[in-house]
Amino acid sequence: MRSSDTLNASGVEKYSNSFMKPKSIANATPNQVAKAIVASATVDTMNEQMIQEWRVRRLAELADKEGGKAALGRKLGYKDGAFVGQMLRGERPVTEKTVHAIHSMQGYTHWFDANATKGSKVGAVAGLSPSPSPGAPVVNVPILANAASMGTGTEQHHEDVIIGVLPLSETWMRRTLQPTSVKHVRFIHAYGDSMSPTFEDGDIVLVDTGMLDARAIDGIYVIEANERLYIKRVRQRIDGEVEVSSDNPTVKTVDILNGDHPAMILGKVIYRWLGKKL
Repeated sequence: MRSSDTLNASGVEKYSNSFMKPKSIANATPNQVAKAIVASATVDTMNEQMIQEWRVRRLAELADKEGGKAALGRKLGYKDGAFVGQMLRGERPVTEKTVHAIHSMQGYTHWFDANATKGSKVGAVAGLSPSPSPGAPVVNVPILANAASMGTGTEQHHEDVIIGVLPLSETWMRRTLQPTSVKHVRFIHAYGDSMSPTFEDGDIVLVDTGMLDARAIDGIYVIEANERLYIKRVRQRIDGEVEVSSDNPTVKTVDILNGDHPAMILGKVIYRWLGKKL
């Protein structure tokens, strides 16, 4: 988006059906397929991170239960707790081999399995993590092949491609993100550097497609203009004008939504994945 661009605000048009009209990837454009490949790789990484987060939490509780890292390490066949400590600090993954070894210990056959956390400390704090605990309420958030630019904009497709879903803890979503509805939340990619350091090139962000009134809540929004998608900060000024800007101080982008050109608010960015609530 160039600084000379002006977008519509005569009620900035709200919503676009494009975020809600999934189609099969078999019918996708080459551009969408390319984005889907990138997104799929990211989703695999995200899922692995969530699995590791869950395993580390369970491993930490097991270490407490067994009298510490050293005691657990010895039970697993190590001379001390160094190896366990490395896993708890994220320096080593909690592998299938470790899971199998723990499941082979007397009394821990299902330690990492579903419904294994009833009455445990992990079960009590599970709602504070995006990773869903086994047996807890889950929201399968769609991951879109579409992307939004933090610079010059990316092409908007009238139908989007859902390339997968990522299960998130419903309790965490409601308590931490407080979306208009868990059904309104979508994952998309963000590209460019104009919103740095809030977002970085290639970040995955969560968008609440139910938050469509930028006048009501200042924040960062996905905007459609000139058949392109943008991620920009939107705020209402004291004089009543709605202003669009970038967070990167080296990018001089400030636009006024004054009705000269059509624009649509598609949703509010509410979370930078594995980052922070916005």
